[in-house]
Amino acid sequence: MKGFLKGMLLGAAAGAAADLALHTNTVKKTAAGKAMQTATDAVDAAAASVKETMNR
Repeated sequence: MKGFLKGMLLGAAAGAAADLALHTNTVKKTAAGKAMQTATDAVDAAAASVKETMNR
């Protein structure tokens, strides 16, 4: 179980790093961009939930 959670956290961190690297201030607000942002927000929320659960 610890390996799974570690993998989830590493995956979330890698996703967040990729998200930061790919986003610039000049990105247009397209439907695909909005969908990507929604997915990123969901992953961030899941990572925060896992982190909170591990700290209990």
